[in-house]
Order: sequence, then structure tokens, then C-alpha cells
Amino acid sequence: MIKERLEIFREKLKREKEEIEGFLISRWKNLYYLTGFAGEGEALITKDKGFLFTDSRYAEEAKKESPDFEIVIDEPQKKDSRLAALEKTIAENKTHKIALESKNISYAQFKKYAERLPQVEFIPTEDFIEQIRMIKEKEEITKIKRAAQITTESLKEVFEIITPGIREVDIANEIAYTMRKKGAQREAFDLIVVSGERSSLPHGKPSEKKINEGELITIDVGANYQNYNSDITRTIILGKENERQKEIFSIVLEAQEEALKALKPGVKTKEIDSIARSLIKERGYGKYFGHGSGHGVGLDIHELPRVSPEEETILLPGMVITIEPGIYLPEVGGVRIEDLALITEEGYEILTWFPKIFNL
Repeated sequence: MIKERLEIFREKLKREKEEIEGFLISRWKNLYYLTGFAGEGEALITKDKGFLFTDSRYAEEAKKESPDFEIVIDEPQKKDSRLAALEKTIAENKTHKIALESKNISYAQFKKYAERLPQVEFIPTEDFIEQIRMIKEKEEITKIKRAAQITTESLKEVFEIITPGIREVDIANEIAYTMRKKGAQREAFDLIVVSGERSSLPHGKPSEKKINEGELITIDVGANYQNYNSDITRTIILGKENERQKEIFSIVLEAQEEALKALKPGVKTKEIDSIARSLIKERGYGKYFGHGSGHGVGLDIHELPRVSPEEETILLPGMVITIEPGIYLPEVGGVRIEDLALITEEGYEILTWFPKIFNL
């Protein structure tokens, strides 16, 4: 799998950045994706070789997890040991034009590289590897599906204990605990559980607020399984809803369902966003929907492609994205409904099969 990824990476490099002789990877997710190494380090990939730089804590793991790379271990107690090793490797391989992940390197670190390696021309890149990661392999899809299964099963169990008087933080903690019992390595992100007026906070943190009957409750959760993530949001209400709550729930549900129906290869992600956004706007709530309609999910919980108004990415089989429209009314409450979908040859497959119930 790593060999195939490296081949795709090098082909893309030759096609789009032919002048680049080496690519320095410092972002952990991209390092893991192209080397298989799960520890801390950096990698330099040239047109025909790969070098993995790490320290003695990870020496054994690196050799086992990255057999296709030459492992370079930092010399203990030597100042700038990593930089010295990089300098030596670059000189030995006559690599003079090196790409950097500009979003993941600080100015201070870049300055160090530039001062120590004046003979090297550093070329900034953005989302070069992330673009490759958009298309998920079979093994990646299997892991994402397992993460989604863990999440939905955990939601089902925890929904059964939600009663008036329970705190938001109690729900979040119970979901996190249940997901880990079912095999999650960790939560995919800081879980969101907000209720009542607080449900109008798209990324509100769980508080000690107690939930009362007749309040909207938005629960946004995800599990991480073997480094791959899932993401799902459900909005429910305890007891009887009022007309305003019922109205915005039905609008968000319709917007999500219409956007999902349009998922298929060849469609631009901005067109999917437009379907959900236009419907919400037509119903008079456009200014209360301020975020994108979805995002890619994989090694990162938010990754390419984006499902937003200006995004030109074309959907392709193997992409995994969320569809998550919402309406957020200050001092009233909010509704968001989110599912994870795999783009297939024929259309799409929902990975987060969980009822979109309103009244609990």
C-alpha cells in the first residue's frame, strides 16, 4: 500500500512540480500516510529514495513500520542533530530544490533551514499530499466504516439514558466512554453536546447545564479507529416540540436529504453546498446558516474536499464527505443534521446509519 502511495505521489510530483528534486514532509498525518510510520519525525522523499528522520525513542518502530525508507536516527545530545542529518542527506543526494509543506512549518523553522542550507531552494506547497488523500483506498474505507459503526452504536446506547436533568457533559462523557469500550482509540474531536439556547452554538462545548423537557439538544460526535475518523450529528428534543423548533428541524432535514440525493461522481462540491444552502435561504433562514455544508473525513476530521460555496472540487469515487446543513437561532436554539457518505461509482453510500429522530 505504501509503495502504491509513493508511486502516485511521485507521479503527481513529476506531473505538477517537475522541478522539485525532493519533498520534505513534516505534517504527521502526511508522514503516516506516505511512510506508515506512526511516531514523531520527518521524511525526505526524492525521485527514487525515501529517508525517515526520527529519534531513538522510535527507532524500532520506524524500522518495522517503514521498511521502504532509510531510517536516520538523531544523534543524542547533539545540537540541531536533525538538521545536520538532513544537511548530510541532501548533500549526498545532490538535492537542491526541495518542496515544503508551507501550512505546517513555522517561520522560525523555515529560517533555520534557509540559514543552514543556503544551497537549497525551498519551494512552498499547499495541500499537495492532502489532494492525494482525498481518494480513499479500500483499507482506509474499511477503517472509516468501523469508526462510523462504533459511533452510531454508541449513540444508540447513550440515547437511551438521556432524560430530563442529565447534564450536557454527562452525555459527552458517556459517549466517549462507550466509544472506547467498543474499540475506538480516542474521540475524533472534542465532542459537542449543547442544549436549549446553547444549541445555537455550532461548536459549543459541553457544559454542566442540565437538560430540560422541550429543549433542543445537538450532539456532534465521532470516533477514531486506527487513525481514521467518523463524524455524525443528530438534533433531538426531549418531550413535545413547539412550532418553531419543528419548522427549523424539518427545513434542515429536507436540505440535508436533497443534498445527499445529488451526491455522485462528476458533481462539484459547491453544487452540493448550493442545494442545501438555497433551500434554507428560500425558507427564510439563510443568514442563520453560516458554515459549509460538509467536509472530507479521513486521517483528519476536517480534510479535503470542502463542501462550500466556492469549492470547485469534483466528486470522485472513494471520497468520504459529510453533509451537515444547520440553522442556528440566537437565544432560541439550533438544529444540525450530519451524515458521513462514501462516494461510489453509482452515487453514494451512507456510513452513519442512525435514525434522524426528533422527539426522544
